[in-house]
Amino acid sequence: MNFFQILGCSDELISVLAIVRFVINAICIAIPIILIVLIILDLAKIVTAGNANDEKVKKEVTSKIVTRLVFAVLIFLVPTIIKFIFGVLPLPDNAQTGEGSTWRTCWDAAANGIKF
Repeated sequence: MNFFQILGCSDELISVLAIVRFVINAICIAIPIILIVLIILDLAKIVTAGNANDEKVKKEVTSKIVTRLVFAVLIFLVPTIIKFIFGVLPLPDNAQTGEGSTWRTCWDAAANGIKF
């Protein structure tokens, strides 16, 4: 038996999953925006630097920008990665027949606000 078979899709579990979904979505929106703002500030630092031809400063800022872009893309893709990982997980035997609850029905119910 797995966790969702034991609990079923109770109201409490759906409430917790709804909060988790909200937090994940908020993080996936806020962090990339913050990182983009920081990238803009780094670019402004390069432009307003007194010695704009300094290669050392350009390399440091460029590496920061690339790192921040990679993190922004990865964080933006977190929901897709989570959905893929859970999609690969095997379903319990009774889910094949349509009986009982799986993680997917609970997760979708939390997204739609449906209570069983």
